[in-house]
Amino acid sequence: MIVVDIETIPDQSKGAIERIGQDLVVKSPDLTKPKLIELVTGGDKFKSVAELKEMWVEEHGAKAKMEQAITKWLKTSFNGGYGQICCICVDDNGKERIYTDESGEAAMLADFWNDLRVMEPYFIAHNAKFDIPFLYHRSVINQIQPPKFFKSHGRHDRDHFCTMEAWAGFNGKISLNNLAKILGLGQKMNDMDGSQVWPEYEKGNLKKIAEYCLQDVRLTKQVYNKLTFK
Repeated sequence: MIVVDIETIPDQSKGAIERIGQDLVVKSPDLTKPKLIELVTGGDKFKSVAELKEMWVEEHGAKAKMEQAITKWLKTSFNGGYGQICCICVDDNGKERIYTDESGEAAMLADFWNDLRVMEPYFIAHNAKFDIPFLYHRSVINQIQPPKFFKSHGRHDRDHFCTMEAWAGFNGKISLNNLAKILGLGQKMNDMDGSQVWPEYEKGNLKKIAEYCLQDVRLTKQVYNKLTFK
């Protein structure tokens, strides 16, 4: 039995934000003429709304495009084809292990899979439909082959156990923190959440990210035990 959790960051390839920005078309905000006049340099009551919108795009479009590109780029952390794993934490039948990308994502994945090759573990995760395929996608991209037992798109309660699906049903959603509270297990003590992983990573706080990830593993294990009447 392996309880697992991963933390992910946005696309780290060179020029990722710029590439996303190339596909964006920026439009002016849908505002009244007086509001547009306020936003546009040299705007006056004699210009049409269409002209004012063109002026807004000329004056503010580049900044708005960059802001939109950054917003989309941050969301690549949810897509294993682009985002990367920066931390993996596991509870291996009571033995906790932490893997980080300090030496690179490929090296981290190699260490993770090598530790599991001698066994055929049953994975337990909260929102397993995210973590397990993400591990597979990053392993393929880095050409680090998982053990043969690994099922990248398995089913809950057969190939792995998903605490979220066990409680909320197929396609149902509930956060780990909320489920833990419902089950009387308290809540995470760490003041961090998933949205703070990238800002902390930028600061070089891998240790803080690992502590947050390991806390999720511990809480997932408690939830699993409660859901399975152990």
